[in-house]
Order: sequence, then structure tokens, then C-alpha cells
Amino acid sequence: MSEYSEDNLVEQPAIGLFSELGWETVNGFHEFDSSGKSILGRDAKTEVVLKSRLRPALERLNPGLPQEAFDQAMEELT
Repeated sequence: MSEYSEDNLVEQPAIGLFSELGWETVNGFHEFDSSGKSILGRDAKTEVVLKSRLRPALERLNPGLPQEAFDQAMEELT
């Protein structure tokens, strides 16, 4: 692989920074197994937002809000 690739110049440094900041990182290049199931919980590669992780994070960061607020946030964000 070229040392001047997007992976070497952008992706790997970003992954390293996120790891240093305490974020969980995952290499999702081969995220879908042979049965078509995603290790990240996506239904398809076109699904950009990990909905199964987003809503719990919204609820954790905004305790006490009504469920309608989370429904609306999910609708707006996805």
C-alpha cells in the first residue's frame, strides 16, 4: 500500500486520535459476514447512522426528556 494513501494520511491518524481520546474504534471494512449480518448492527451498507447506538446515547446525554423528543431527534438525525 502506498504511504501516500488516504488510509495512511487520513484514516489511520484519525483512528489513532479517537483511540487516544477514549473512543471505541472498530475496523468495519469487512463488517458484513458471509450471511450478510453486520457486526455493527446495520441492515445495509447504505445505513450511515448506527441507530441502535444513537438512541441510547441521546437518552443517556439527555435524561428526563420525553420520548417524543428522542423520536423527533432520531427522525431529524437519520
